[in-house]
Amino acid sequence: PFFSAMRRQRPFVIAKIATSLDGRVASGPGARTHMTGRSADRRSQLLRAEVDAVGVGSGTVLADDPLLTVRHVYRRRPLARVVFDRRLRTPATARLFSTLSSGPVLIVTTPAMADARASHARDLERAGATLVRVHAAGIEAAVAARLPFNIQSLLVEGGTTLHESAWAAGVIDAVRVLVTPRVLGPSGLPWVAWSRLSLPSLFNLRVEPCGPDVMIEGDVYRLD
Repeated sequence: PFFSAMRRQRPFVIAKIATSLDGRVASGPGARTHMTGRSADRRSQLLRAEVDAVGVGSGTVLADDPLLTVRHVYRRRPLARVVFDRRLRTPATARLFSTLSSGPVLIVTTPAMADARASHARDLERAGATLVRVHAAGIEAAVAARLPFNIQSLLVEGGTTLHESAWAAGVIDAVRVLVTPRVLGPSGLPWVAWSRLSLPSLFNLRVEPCGPDVMIEGDVYRLD
């Protein structure tokens, strides 16, 4: 993370996702689907405890209303929660704002959207959010905007649109994929990054059982 911040001027980004055996992340679009067992859930919490920030898209906030806190494991300092929200859809009543003692909530949007929805932007700030207005377009600029907040490592947990944008922009440095023995079938929502991710191409590939689930870890090899 330190060298990523110094050389690339952006945090080290880890993509984390839980998929079914047939590569689905939910039973359908917008459906909240918990798939992993207790051991895998604890492993996910350990991942959160190791990074400076955890990030999600606004779609995940709307569908799941997550807390994005570290639970059941020790963390030495607050965890920043980042919502990538260029349309400024995050509700001011989101559960994120009930846990500000666990760490700041940063909402990344555009200046134009913050101006267009000025009343809602003020509601979010009153709820405790820090609005980060990113002038440059693209996910890479949005990720780089974390550095002024001393965020050198970012765990991107979802959803699929945010993952696809991050893969397309080439800002994913490592992956953590939890594969469950469940099969969701063709009606399930696929993880779009499978079309971009080749497991044999990962550097330091590791596979670890987590109860009935499996954690696949690897670094995205880069020449720079």
